[in-house]
Amino acid sequence: MISQKHRMIMYGVTVLLLAVAIVGYAAFPVKAPEEPIRLMYHTNAGKVLFDHQTHASALGFALSCTDCHHLHAGEEIEPVSCAMCHPPRPSGMEIPESCLDCHMTDEIEDPQIMKRSDALHEQCMSCHEHYGKGPSFGPDECAKCHVM
Repeated sequence: MISQKHRMIMYGVTVLLLAVAIVGYAAFPVKAPEEPIRLMYHTNAGKVLFDHQTHASALGFALSCTDCHHLHAGEEIEPVSCAMCHPPRPSGMEIPESCLDCHMTDEIEDPQIMKRSDALHEQCMSCHEHYGKGPSFGPDECAKCHVM
């Protein structure tokens, strides 16, 4: 049998360890990465998981951000989301002020701008073909990237 004194010591140690854990968790929070580790694209054809680590260093070569996130000639700003330029823009997403420094609103809303889904398909497929890595693409091979 455990005495009352031993039980109180165990409770005290438990409470002390819990307090140390809470203080340690609060004092040393995990820093969010500067770039997303994984992105989940929700599409009409199912979800597509994109993993930066797999697509950059793990494939045996190093890609820079601008290999995928293209900038217009002469720009030295950080790459922006595809949805900023390629329609359809999510509801509530405003055109950034930096775009309006060089472009007129009607120019940004031009129907000739490639749809986001077409731009992503072209970007993914051309990169996979160029480097010869990852899935091959064909008319019936959507499930290699898209999961329901």
